[in-house]
Amino acid sequence: MAWEVVAIWLVVAVTLIVFARSEKQREMAALRARARHFATAPAYRHHSLEASHAPRHPYVPMGLAPSDRLFLEDLARRRKR
Repeated sequence: MAWEVVAIWLVVAVTLIVFARSEKQREMAALRARARHFATAPAYRHHSLEASHAPRHPYVPMGLAPSDRLFLEDLARRRKR
């Protein structure tokens, strides 16, 4: 009877240890994958200062679209009421 209780606790202990190790390995694999992504993704590559100061597209003011103008006029009319 006593050896059965010891055997049950031994199985429980081994199961918990294996589970903890596999969870740690899974977390480390996910961490390695994230690190690999940040190390190799083009979005995280170094950009020189000269390239970052050059404007890519010149700003051209366009004004409001006719539908935007009508919406804002209607909104202003409703606020006055």
